[in-house]
Amino acid sequence: MSTAPHPPQPPLPPAPPRPSSNIVAIVLLLLALIVVVSGLVVWGGLRYLSRGVQVHVSEAKTGKQVSIQTPVGSFEVKKEVNEAQLGLPVYPGATRVKDEDSAAISMDFGGEQGVHLVVAKFETSDDLDKVRSFYQDRVGDQVTKFTEKDGEGKTVFEIKHKGQERIIALKSTGGGTRIELVRVEHGAEQGN
Repeated sequence: MSTAPHPPQPPLPPAPPRPSSNIVAIVLLLLALIVVVSGLVVWGGLRYLSRGVQVHVSEAKTGKQVSIQTPVGSFEVKKEVNEAQLGLPVYPGATRVKDEDSAAISMDFGGEQGVHLVVAKFETSDDLDKVRSFYQDRVGDQVTKFTEKDGEGKTVFEIKHKGQERIIALKSTGGGTRIELVRVEHGAEQGN
């Protein structure tokens, strides 16, 4: 009994490509597209901002002034500060401490949004009690919070009213009194 040889079989057709190889190619193309589009958006945004940003620096008799205008808002710093900008009385005979943290800063973001900050420091040879008495007489009826001695040893008068805060901080310096006046305003600036 012999067995008949089997006839030769045709070769098997190649296996169909797996669908996952197409998915990998599609995912890679999408990632490349996202990277290219993101790069173009960042480049276009930086180009827009660089053309829309204007910086002006000036030095006048009243002091240095820096202003930066951007498409989303503005920023301005003035070194000279006056009593009207502070909205607080300056102690008679007090001299302004030069080159130390005194400035008017305005940040506007369009419309009613913005922050306006005015800070000035003064010194007088008068003692703390006399200076405190002056400010108590001038703004005492407006004060919303009074602190006799805070953590830094300062006497502080705080006046808060409709988006505006004014602060008077007094500290004895041994030979006189240091006076720090601050005005912070939120929203559109109401005027100096």
